[in-house]
Amino acid sequence: MSTLGITAAALSSGTAAAATIITIRGGGTDIWNTEDAFHFYSDEVSGDFDVEVRNTYLENTDANAKTGIMFRESMDPASKNVMLRRTPNGEASLQWRPEDGAETVSTTSGGEDESEVDGGSLEAEWLRLRRSGDTIEAYGSSDGDDWTLIADIDTDQLELSDDAYVGIPVTSHDTGTLCTAEVRDLSGIDPNDSRDIGDIEANGDVDVAEGVPFVSTGDATDVTATSATVGGELTDLGGADSAECYVEYREVPTEAWTETERQTLAEPGEFQVHLEDLTSRRYYEYRAAIETSDGDGANGSSETFGTPSRWNGPTIRKGPDSASNVDLADGFADPAPWLDDDTPVIKIREPTRQQLSAALSVDGPRLVVFETSGVIDLEQQRLTVTGDELYIAGQTAPSPGITLVQGDLWIDANDCVIQHIRVRPGDANLTEESDWEPDAIRTGDGTENNVIDHCTTTWGVDENLSVGYETQNTTVSNCLVAEPLQDATHHKGDHGYGSLIGDDSENVTLAGNVWAHNYDRNPRLKEGTRSVVANNVMYHYRDGIWMDPDTEASIEGNVFRRPVSDQPNIFGDGTAAVVDNVLEDADNPIVGDGISEVDSRPLWPEELDVLPSEAVLEHNLKHVGARPADRTEADERVLEQLVTGEGSYIDSQEEVGGYPDLEENTWPIRVPQSATHAWLRAKARFVEKSNWFGPGLGDGRGHRDDHGHRGSDNRSREHPKH
Repeated sequence: MSTLGITAAALSSGTAAAATIITIRGGGTDIWNTEDAFHFYSDEVSGDFDVEVRNTYLENTDANAKTGIMFRESMDPASKNVMLRRTPNGEASLQWRPEDGAETVSTTSGGEDESEVDGGSLEAEWLRLRRSGDTIEAYGSSDGDDWTLIADIDTDQLELSDDAYVGIPVTSHDTGTLCTAEVRDLSGIDPNDSRDIGDIEANGDVDVAEGVPFVSTGDATDVTATSATVGGELTDLGGADSAECYVEYREVPTEAWTETERQTLAEPGEFQVHLEDLTSRRYYEYRAAIETSDGDGANGSSETFGTPSRWNGPTIRKGPDSASNVDLADGFADPAPWLDDDTPVIKIREPTRQQLSAALSVDGPRLVVFETSGVIDLEQQRLTVTGDELYIAGQTAPSPGITLVQGDLWIDANDCVIQHIRVRPGDANLTEESDWEPDAIRTGDGTENNVIDHCTTTWGVDENLSVGYETQNTTVSNCLVAEPLQDATHHKGDHGYGSLIGDDSENVTLAGNVWAHNYDRNPRLKEGTRSVVANNVMYHYRDGIWMDPDTEASIEGNVFRRPVSDQPNIFGDGTAAVVDNVLEDADNPIVGDGISEVDSRPLWPEELDVLPSEAVLEHNLKHVGARPADRTEADERVLEQLVTGEGSYIDSQEEVGGYPDLEENTWPIRVPQSATHAWLRAKARFVEKSNWFGPGLGDGRGHRDDHGHRGSDNRSREHPKH
């Protein structure tokens, strides 16, 4: 239900001047890396310029969809350029490619030193890109009057010729899908060229409409567990006599909009709608909308708000520990300290990339739960988390859980927890020329306080599971990291890598994991890292733990099995406390000559209790990977090979049965209004209580679905697609 009221603060009497709206639709994988794919609406310029535009709408096809203002030397996809970009969360920042074919950097990634604002970006609807001599200046504004300098760069960062192209780019960051952007108040150029640039599967286009109405979306106010007041402002009637004003809203990630009742305005002004009968602890997306008496329509930008819990008591963080000896809170990271009983819940009801992407891209604390099982095909796309405070609770899915395929998951955010999901990128049936090089899961450079617990990562092309550069307080616990593709689509050829811990990463905990069939990087601790590597199993590898110069590590209670080289299992040039590590069925040295051994731990998380090495193999076989009590066939196969000494390196997922086809079971979830932490821990504990004993380790192996029913093997197995 909704009620609608009109605020008497009209901007002026009579009909306002009509707006000119430019609508640009663009596809493409991205404007980033070494070449671009997007739609470009541009003008040729020579010398200095000063371009302003207001971006009033950008469709959220992906968190990294982009529009803005671009200055580009040529129409070649690899051309050097500078772009003042804006993403669907409303943040504006500057990116640039310093040379043709070079890697792109930005004020939030690789070019942070050039930023004039904290974090490298700011919320801005008005954008301004200015060239004065050899200097490019980028500004953002919330009102088009007061401008904030985001960054200025000169020939030290980028040298462009006098003659170039300036215009409005749009990329969907979703190959084959068009992203719609609307801009108005464009000044400084007169675009006359509209074209797709790069590898585009869906052709873009441009519409320029003069004399159109315009409406903006207002803030949500008076938000309760079941209601909220939202609205907008009619600023242009587009020459019409009147307009019907209303609001469209929907629960995230629902696709269909609900329309409120309408109210007629004969002149510009504000309007409000009171929404009722909402659900507590949910995110709602809403936008103002109008339909004029001339038959024209317009929507404002989409905004979100979250409803709180009905619970007014204290937050309870208690709950059962993990079934594993390594709890997700035992590392340096504090799992989701922000999570409380008011944190909105986003329910994934269908196993689709669209629903998951919509959930991940919400800008605010969110708990993602699953009322479905099955395979989510990422359609050769990367899911990138850019908003902090995300909890993906794969343990809430019904049996046999959630598996992501044909894509990867990047956590380019802080304070996130990822639990009990499987990510299997594979080669996506592409060739070496495709530049298809996904990890399975990776944390972004410079991120902090992230936890990846009880996940399965296999069939990565670059690495399976990695930690970014210059990170702080990262925990990777109880994960199965296995079967990277050895010779697939990586431009360097043979790869087959497990985990890379990026330069200068501090306080990384790697505990209770299994690395299996990773030829290299089991794990690779790059220069300047500070890590704890404890109670892991490394199986069928050439390079074990590889330490770079200026690294420190505490390496305890690890088990090495089936090396395929004679080099030491811990090697390189770092400093380490090495205690109780064993190699089975081989005589390679445990520690190489380049490692400086010390008697005391350089670092150690206070809560981590290490197991003796003789207990690690059996323990990890029971507890690693997503949903150990509800494993799928691919995970079981790898762990059985670890016991029997079998298995080989693979070049494609097709060698081991191909992409899975999981059952799509559905089951409604009631997230409690209180004790959210305890509820999540109980859900996790339920899918972690494995009685799995591989060949030679005992008998009895059973599966239970998410509701406690023991099922046949095929309930929780992955079957190749036909």
